[in-house]
Amino acid sequence: MELIFKVLGTVGLSIIKYLIGVTFALKWLNPIEGFLSTTIGSGISVLIYVYGGTELTRFFRERKIRRQGDKYKKPLVFTKKNRFLVKIRKNGGLPLVAFLAPVVISLTVGCLLAITFIHNRPKIVTYMIISIFIWGIMIFGGKSLLGTQFGWGLAK
Repeated sequence: MELIFKVLGTVGLSIIKYLIGVTFALKWLNPIEGFLSTTIGSGISVLIYVYGGTELTRFFRERKIRRQGDKYKKPLVFTKKNRFLVKIRKNGGLPLVAFLAPVVISLTVGCLLAITFIHNRPKIVTYMIISIFIWGIMIFGGKSLLGTQFGWGLAK
């Protein structure tokens, strides 16, 4: 019964933030259980953000327009954010965003960033899930094979 709560807790934490889920999985679970629970949680997170991200962005944009009323200004075409998006798209595109998303930037930011320049949702989900698998294999495989303690000293 205790194991079920640990697995469900790790899945829940992985939905919120991948690294938090990984940290607690390294502390609470063996590598296989940790890998599976964080992968499932992160996969659920990716599905929520990719298929619900556009609606969420639309909601916040419309809310901003309603709140500002007549003071609302349409965003500029060439902003620092747009230049950053163009730079990412030219240098690495979706593979770069997917690789960095679980660990360096959060899955939320990675999914919403990917949606802004690629509209093929199944492709985004595929790349993100593959990236989660790769990071999970590196982290949990490193712990089980090498006995290395990842997770900032919280692992057993």
